[in-house]
Amino acid sequence: MLRQDEFEQLIARKLGLADSVIGGGSRLHEDLGLDSFRLLELCLYVIELGVDLSEANWLEIETVGELYSRYRAGPPAAATPQPRGAAGTGGAVPAVAGTATATADALTPPPPRFAGRFLRLMPVLPASTPFLYELAVTPEIGFRWRYRGSVPSYPQFEQELWQGVLTQFLIESIETARPVGHAICYNPEFTLGYAYVGAAISADYTGSGLAVEALDLFVRYIFDIWPFRKLYFEVPEFNYPQFAGADRKNSPGGALEIEGRLRKHDFYHGRYWDRLILAVYRDSADGDAR
Repeated sequence: MLRQDEFEQLIARKLGLADSVIGGGSRLHEDLGLDSFRLLELCLYVIELGVDLSEANWLEIETVGELYSRYRAGPPAAATPQPRGAAGTGGAVPAVAGTATATADALTPPPPRFAGRFLRLMPVLPASTPFLYELAVTPEIGFRWRYRGSVPSYPQFEQELWQGVLTQFLIESIETARPVGHAICYNPEFTLGYAYVGAAISADYTGSGLAVEALDLFVRYIFDIWPFRKLYFEVPEFNYPQFAGADRKNSPGGALEIEGRLRKHDFYHGRYWDRLILAVYRDSADGDAR
């Protein structure tokens, strides 16, 4: 069991921060400046250290000291192994042993992965529409998302839900089975090999980093299904701090590149903001999700 100062030093080295920067009262987002990508990286790292973190636990943690308290609590009791679910929900159908089956498995690619540790992608059904509409117009999220603060009528929203969209998913919490976000792929250009993607997450998940897990699943799904070379994110400059940790220029492990900047393109809160065009390439989506 690590002492608190040892735990803090370990976290500092993992994040590339000076030991003196981190203390028990250091807030993960406000004081350490961790964006969504770095927060998810930290979350997965402390799980590897044996911290028992459920989704609800992680959403409640704000400081390094609170994270250490979870570490001191120790790992959960060993659970009885459960059968894995059907394909499409993050599990796999058990195969019958035998040479013929092994050969077929080698020749048959696995189905797309729809579930991570905390979140999963679910089909957008008619019953999903009320949640997606609320997400699009809620004040905390709406100004960052599809309608940029305007409030369409519900019939208009229904009519435009699939307009220009190649595919989209509801983002759902595995722990609570409630919808928490929306991911879309739109304006595909198959001839040139690119498309646009976007995602929004409920306000109570903002600053947790968990949305990155769903976005990673979504990007990998698109690259698995269609032969796109790259995917674009259109990001108002005031949204960019959420993505900065994945910028290749800022991080050796970054997957995103800034490929364009539309000067003073978006207006919000009394000023014009640049719109950044970020790109993720097929090769940078390979490898471990972290």
